[in-house]
Amino acid sequence: MNENQVMAQNQQENKIDRANPILHLTPVVDIYETAEELIVMADLPGVEEPGLKLEVSRGVLTLEAEIEAAESGKKRGYYRQFKLSDRIDADAGNAALKDGVLTLRLPKVAKPKPKKIVVKTLH
Repeated sequence: MNENQVMAQNQQENKIDRANPILHLTPVVDIYETAEELIVMADLPGVEEPGLKLEVSRGVLTLEAEIEAAESGKKRGYYRQFKLSDRIDADAGNAALKDGVLTLRLPKVAKPKPKKIVVKTLH
């Protein structure tokens, strides 16, 4: 991602939609990579499963969550996007939400193994 793309993304992350006034905050996220998978952990205090949306489209992971503040009745939410490597198998990913922490596991695509071709001598 080049510098202009990062700046444009950051400008969109903390936004207020005038038609539907929801304050979108940028959640704190830790990303770990192992030999087998990419692990994304996001702090989403107050978020419950029905208000959480994860989507991968054109190699971009979008995390969006909505919560309603009980005392004020105002809605707020979280919004963040990440560009994924083409080595990630997003279709095989899984996510869990526990105590306001989202853990998303995205396995890597298996590297193709070279295949040996047996040559037979014909008589």
